[in-house]
Amino acid sequence: MSITGSNARFMIMQKLAMKDKESTVMVLKNMVSFEDVDDELEGEVKEECSKHGKVKKVVVYQEAQSEADDAEVFVKIFVQFDKSSEGEVAISALNGRWFGGRTIDASQYEEQRFLRDDLSG
Repeated sequence: MSITGSNARFMIMQKLAMKDKESTVMVLKNMVSFEDVDDELEGEVKEECSKHGKVKKVVVYQEAQSEADDAEVFVKIFVQFDKSSEGEVAISALNGRWFGGRTIDASQYEEQRFLRDDLSG
């Protein structure tokens, strides 16, 4: 791989540096299917995650995998905690947990992306 130009190098270095930063945001993947999303989901997730710390915000994001009308839709649930340590505890408790016939994938999400409403990661 070849990286040319000082701007490209700078952007890659910034991206690598962000991986080590703490984040108050957790993303839950594979927790529910598109069909399982309802008006109560956000509150249920907030209640469950509140066992691990103070939840500031929950966002349920539905992401179509293509432009086609029948495209598969992935559901990502973002949970912002008051402190990064609370998110870490929640990730430890929820990652790999079995829920509704699915294995939850819980991981940290880059806080700056979340604050910019960039939920595509």
